Amino acid sequence: MVNDTSVVEIDKALGEIDKLEDEMVGVRESLKKLDRLTGILSDVRRILHGSKDAINQLDFERRVLEEEKKKKDEEISQLTGEQRKILEEYDQIESQLKKFQSLVSKFEEKEFKFEDVKAMLSIFTILLEEIFQGQPHARILFTLHGGASSMTRDQLKNATGISGAMVLRAVHELDRADLVKYDSDTSEVTLVRRIY
Repeated sequence: MVNDTSVVEIDKALGEIDKLEDEMVGVRESLKKLDRLTGILSDVRRILHGSKDAINQLDFERRVLEEEKKKKDEEISQLTGEQRKILEEYDQIESQLKKFQSLVSKFEEKEFKFEDVKAMLSIFTILLEEIFQGQPHARILFTLHGGASSMTRDQLKNATGISGAMVLRAVHELDRADLVKYDSDTSEVTLVRRIY
């Protein structure tokens, strides 16, 4: 009887060892899965850090752009009434130019005399291409084309109704565009290039 009990106990022990081996195999498989999961978690952590850095960079760039926009808004709000009027007149000139271009394209193939339209288009095209804020420049060019091709800065101011500072600025820009020659000693403005 003692031998039978010992055999049963040994069988039980062997069964427990088999179970432990099976559990160890399961644990090994779980550890392999954990190793793979650790790699995936490292990738996710790296991606999240990258996303965080990108979000921080975007936030920084957004703040920079907001600051630039704020500065531009302040600059725009500081425009004087005269400058705003000039901008409005510039928009009107641009609108008129588009109308003229439309007319030219409609009547291009027909026999149609539009020397006056061509003359105005020539002035507007040069002003829009070469000089910003064309209205004071256009008045000065029209004045120099219409009468004397040489006038003093004060004569231009009186003839065009433009303030002295705006005349001076426009004359300097027209001079840089080689449309007029300005002599700062005599304040004489001379038409260099006749457009029409």
